[in-house]
Order: sequence, then structure tokens, then C-alpha cells
Amino acid sequence: MLKRPINYIFLEGPDLSGKTTFYESIHKASDYKWNIQDRSALSMLVHAKYYGRDTFQHVEQLRSELYNLNNIMIILLPEWNEVARRFNLRGDPIQNITSLKKLYHLFAEATEELSKLPNVIVINTITDNFIVNYTISKLVEYENATSKDLQQNCFNMCNSNKNKELIGMNFTLYDDGSFEDIDEADLLYDKEVEYYNNIVLDVKQKIKNEISGINQYDKEETFESRRFIYSSDTCISLAHFLLRKDSLDCKFFLRSSNVKDTFYYDLNFLKHLSNVVYNMLNAEGKICRMHFLINSGHIIEEADLS
Repeated sequence: MLKRPINYIFLEGPDLSGKTTFYESIHKASDYKWNIQDRSALSMLVHAKYYGRDTFQHVEQLRSELYNLNNIMIILLPEWNEVARRFNLRGDPIQNITSLKKLYHLFAEATEELSKLPNVIVINTITDNFIVNYTISKLVEYENATSKDLQQNCFNMCNSNKNKELIGMNFTLYDDGSFEDIDEADLLYDKEVEYYNNIVLDVKQKIKNEISGINQYDKEETFESRRFIYSSDTCISLAHFLLRKDSLDCKFFLRSSNVKDTFYYDLNFLKHLSNVVYNMLNAEGKICRMHFLINSGHIIEEADLS
């Protein structure tokens, strides 16, 4: 079973948007399943804009939070009239009605842009039990993403940028050792099959050589060696495998990936490669952790020949 666990859920929105109530409702309905954080770099960015401070660091931090596809952001943005009604009912210890409205509109501007991202959920209604249960169902669905889902997530992330490129997109997947999500037929993708086969051969040979002592130190490595690494100047630039007591850790660095046409096949292949190493290192019964970093995820559009 392949799974993408959520690391953090960032709960965002202007003051009096209902974050505290929603936070408590999600925890109660899910039996504290997720790590929910009250606010994120988005609030820091909005307030920096409001007070006229430099925003560079907050933009960088927000990208770091959202370019990690194991994170989710939920933005509560009820209609302004509802926020104003709550203010008139109970006030606010920090904001007055003027500052509250200006911050509300800054949040609304940011939300319009962020709503394009696949790991951002925008709720613009009052959060009743239906909304709470719907949100939980979306979170569960997100965690159980298929390879096709992940490809679509990466495409949507890149497509949200004007230049159709995103730098530093990353995510981590876990497998119980069954690797049942691998599509064997797609390993034969005609444009990449030779490339994939050569990587498998190189990785297998590297592991065999290290275990046999064919290395610069003439030292026979154990299955827990740190030297099981593949590197190249091609799109799949680096793969590193570490077997430890409870898990096999696989890290993959893709210097470049066409998330529209190729990434799905690369992802399917890298899960297959993890399975190959898992079997070579007799990792049965251990969890396989796969971390993917796409340094340049991009969309290549076909040339208009008309």
C-alpha cells in the first residue's frame, strides 16, 4: 500500500473566520489524526504587507511549506458580512473594524492565487458538521494518492506559475513492502524504457560491487552501507539507499522533470527501483520510505504548428 501521509495541516484565514472552532471540530471528528497548525507563513506574509514590512522571507517560507506536497493548507474565508457580524457581536482584542476589513481583503487576494494549488483547500462558508466531514474525507483521499494523482498534483503546482515551472517541489511516500501500486506495463514506456533499464543495471551493479569490496577502499560493505548511491547528469540525477533497522530509506533527486508528459512514468519507475533494492537488501517486513525532490518541475507545451 502506497501512502502520502500529511505532515502538517496549516489552518489559515483572517481573524474571526472560525479557525479555533474548526480546529477543534476536525480534531474531535478525526480523533486527533493530524497535526494541525494554527496559522503559517501566509499570516506572516499578509501582516507584513499590512504593516509595510519586507515580504521576501515570508514568501520563501510559504513556498517551503506549500512546495512540500505532504503539507495541506486550509483557508477559512467566510463572506465579509459574516466576519463583520462576529466582530460586532464579540469584538477582537487586536483589530478594529477598519484594520480587520483591510486584513480580510489581503487574505482574499492571497487566497485567490493559492486556491490553484492542489494542497490548498478553501472554505468560504460557515463550517458546520457537513463541512467538517467533507474536509476529513478530502484529507483521507489526499493521503491515499495514486501515482496518477501525484502526477496531477505536480502538474497543477507547475501550472499555477506563469512560467509553468516550480523549483524545489517535494514529497515523501511510504510503502509496506508490497509495492502494489507499480504498473508493470508502464515500465515499458517506449521513450524511457532503455533509460530505466540502464539505471536498474547501474544500481544493482553498484550494490553488488560495494558488498564484494570492489570500491576505492577495497572494503566489503554490509547491507547497511551508506555507499549505495547512483548519480548522473540526466533528469534522474541521484538515488541513495539506506537500509536501517525498521526501514529502507530511498531518496531521489530529479534535476528536471516534465510533469505533464514524463513524471508519472519516472515516479512509477522509481517505485519499481525502490522495490528492486528492497529485495536485493532482504528488507522484507520493513517500511520503505521514498522521498522525491524535483528541482525543476515544468510543463513543456507542444509547439503550435498551425
